Amino acid sequence: MFPPPLKRTYALYIESDDESSDDEPPQDIEDVLTSAHSRYPTMNFPQYIGTLKDRGVLYLPTAAFFTTGFYKEQIGMSDGAAHTFWNCVSKAYAKAERAKGRKKSKGKKKARSQHDDSEDQEDIPPIN
Repeated sequence: MFPPPLKRTYALYIESDDESSDDEPPQDIEDVLTSAHSRYPTMNFPQYIGTLKDRGVLYLPTAAFFTTGFYKEQIGMSDGAAHTFWNCVSKAYAKAERAKGRKKSKGKKKARSQHDDSEDQEDIPPIN
């Protein structure tokens, strides 16, 4: 004997680890340096592109991982340039994370609204 069918069934979208919620690639380190340079042109941030890439700092999330000490000691930035660059990187990274969070919550709201639209309908087959 089969159990009675459920009155209402809902499909849930669960994001797997295999699926990347990052549809957009991370910001390239050259873009970060160009942005910082446009705000602080005297610091000449583009001069550090080669050194950063040699050290494996290719994208914004990687750059956000390091401290000002790394930028001073390993990249060769002055104290002021390292602090300014780190500040630009941390703000850009926080902005990117907020945008990713908004995009994710927008998808959840859309799924929730589709779910709410079907609330007044029952999942009962018609009687013939």
